[in-house]
Amino acid sequence: MLNNSNEKFNSKQHQQPNTHNTMKNIKLNTARKAGFSLVEMLVVIAIIGIIAAIAIPNIGTLNDNARDAAAKRNAQTVASVLNAAIAAGVDTTGWTSATLLDKAQTGVSPADGAFQGKTFTSGPIDDDEEAKAAAYLTWDDTNKQVAYNPGS
Repeated sequence: MLNNSNEKFNSKQHQQPNTHNTMKNIKLNTARKAGFSLVEMLVVIAIIGIIAAIAIPNIGTLNDNARDAAAKRNAQTVASVLNAAIAAGVDTTGWTSATLLDKAQTGVSPADGAFQGKTFTSGPIDDDEEAKAAAYLTWDDTNKQVAYNPGS
């Protein structure tokens, strides 16, 4: 009897598990959702549109501000170069506000003194930027100097 119960015990121990019942409990999710829904895409597009509507006008303003800053820098350079040349002894006869940019770009040289033969020049300024820079410059014939006025 003892031997018989051992056999039953061993046969149960070596018995294969019922895989059929275990497989029933596993559900395969083959219909997984891939990508975005139409509503999600529309929401994202709407948000991008709102951001673009806010940003695009600001970009135009940034470009205008950059051009204005470049014109002011050019005008400062012209005023500094020409005033340095005047201090070095350049003859200012016939100078007007209209000729300041041309004189700065072509260069001016003192006829005598320590800087005789040296050329004071601002270098070339783009044609489009000349008119903008000229708006900030005036010739002060009384004091014989180039005035730079950046405005407000």
